[in-house]
Amino acid sequence: MRFVISFLSLFTFWWVLSGQTAPLLLATGVVVCALVALLSVQMGLADEESQPISFLPKMVTYVPWLFWQVILSNWDVVKIVWTPGLKIAPSVIAMPVGLKSGFARVTYANSITLTPGTVTIEAGEETFLIHALHEEAAAGLESGDMYRRVQRLEGAV
Repeated sequence: MRFVISFLSLFTFWWVLSGQTAPLLLATGVVVCALVALLSVQMGLADEESQPISFLPKMVTYVPWLFWQVILSNWDVVKIVWTPGLKIAPSVIAMPVGLKSGFARVTYANSITLTPGTVTIEAGEETFLIHALHEEAAAGLESGDMYRRVQRLEGAV
């Protein structure tokens, strides 16, 4: 399975960047991508950390939710920027984190940073330090909705 995912990822990336449709060049792309995918699997480069296959089914619901949160947060930041008097109250909050897998920890930290108005400053073992642009952004994180969804990705909830 890891070979197939590696091959499809490499070939899709190559084809999008090259745009080649000539049969000889397509065949060459297939052969080279297959060799690289095979070598990466044989060398152990295509492992659970680089290809977290077990998370894919759960990501189908998480990614659209995160995309919607990014849109809502963008709208919040736009309203703040365009409002006279800039109602910002920057703060740094420490959020306890009990996620076990590296993938879930990275997903949580990146999800916070992708959401405008919040940035993960430091990802420690027990806590994440997060900068929030305003009180609503901090309250949104403290509500724990994003954290619970990432826990579901990990299978903890």
